[in-house]
Amino acid sequence: MTKIPALPHQVVKADKIEETFKDCIDLAVSKRGGKVLTATDEWFAEAQNLLSDHAPISRPHHFVPSGAWFDGWQTRRHNAHYDWCVIELAHPGTIEGFEIDTAFLTGNHAPFISVEGLKDTSNACKTKPRTHEQWAGVEWTPLLAKSPLEANVRHGYKFDTPTEEFFTHVRFCMYPDGGVSRFRCFGKLQTIFPENKHEMYDLAAASSGSTVTEFSDAHYGHPSNMLLPGRGHDMSDGWETRRSRTLGHVDFAVIKLGRPGHVAAIEVDTAHYKGNAPKAVSIAGFEIGSDEPILLLDQKPLLPHLQPEDSLIGLRQELPDENTWNIRKHEPTVWA
Repeated sequence: MTKIPALPHQVVKADKIEETFKDCIDLAVSKRGGKVLTATDEWFAEAQNLLSDHAPISRPHHFVPSGAWFDGWQTRRHNAHYDWCVIELAHPGTIEGFEIDTAFLTGNHAPFISVEGLKDTSNACKTKPRTHEQWAGVEWTPLLAKSPLEANVRHGYKFDTPTEEFFTHVRFCMYPDGGVSRFRCFGKLQTIFPENKHEMYDLAAASSGSTVTEFSDAHYGHPSNMLLPGRGHDMSDGWETRRSRTLGHVDFAVIKLGRPGHVAAIEVDTAHYKGNAPKAVSIAGFEIGSDEPILLLDQKPLLPHLQPEDSLIGLRQELPDENTWNIRKHEPTVWA
């Protein structure tokens, strides 16, 4: 069998990573549902730490039973081959590149890494979970060839061309062992809509392909957090703006829906915001082919419910200062 080569790529400097992947999402982040299914070794620190949404932190001189505490994945020494872990992506998607961060690793980082992908179209991995031994026998598609890492550095890798097919899992390998602080898998998600066209569906969810395209402020929390699944775990897990002393100040966020749809209901969640939630919210929508907003909610308390008949492709949320955690748009009937 002919070995498939890894994809050609360009190395991205640390200070250019955000700009390079600004139109992508992290398909692997645990906040969206990414998780490590198995790992060869987790002696010093668990592989799940790789997918944390916050930047790595350091706790010098803090020790746990296995050794020095570390915010990342770290394996034991003297591995004869290489260590690897299997990551189930939060959303299936095409992949455009990766970030590998070795923050705070100054003498025990992995010298080399590689990444491979798997497309599980049958959903077999979820219906019948594989054992570690079964994962070891999977035929993987090479994505990022074996590449060197430096200590305490953010490494970016951008494919010359995004993958044509979408992937559901990746295998992250470290040669021969060591540690990595964070792993980011940047790409565009593959939206999977319900087969029942009359089923209520969260049209604004990140899993629908929705993205925040504009916003006024994200001092304490990015508005894209509003599109994440479930409820927030604390105030850091929502959209929070800085306080304004300007009379009549309004903060806003523009959400591009993953697909046009008829809005049946709108849900705005202010969980955890007990003293800094907005007093009211306004929401406007945009029809296909029009730049004129349609006002859906005008300075309403956060108990919205609306059933417009028009098909919308985007929404603009405005609030007078402060914060909101989650916003959902449900649509029951439209697939274009």
